[in-house]
Amino acid sequence: MKKFQFSLSHMREYKSRILDEEQGTLLRLKDEQTQIEQAIEKLQTEFQNISAQMQVAQIKGTTIIELQGFSMQLDTIRLQLKELQAALLKAVQKVEKQTKVVIAANQEVSKLDKLQDKQYEAYRHKEEKAEELRIEEIVVQGVLRKDAG
Repeated sequence: MKKFQFSLSHMREYKSRILDEEQGTLLRLKDEQTQIEQAIEKLQTEFQNISAQMQVAQIKGTTIIELQGFSMQLDTIRLQLKELQAALLKAVQKVEKQTKVVIAANQEVSKLDKLQDKQYEAYRHKEEKAEELRIEEIVVQGVLRKDAG
């Protein structure tokens, strides 16, 4: 009997390549999200440090110009944080959307894997039946030879 060949092997390979590509895209998007989150944390830390410096300067007594400088720095950080929060929201949405794409691609590959398993089981069953028939034929021929001889 000929070797097992999955009838949709090319389709499975194609879907598997698509799945790999989509997973790569998901990893890149997650990395972008992580970078944005880290940038936000860095700015929040910087904001806290400048606020602390501003409080110390106020306690010690400082000039209005120096306080305005602190205030401008804080305003700039607030603006950057607002922009990064918007970028983070978009990044999270992209990750969620891409996750759905990866799940769908994974399901396609899984369906083809299950179909391959079913086809292989049918092949094995046919192979076993053919082997049984071959053995039966050998036994019958042996019995006929004994009877004839």
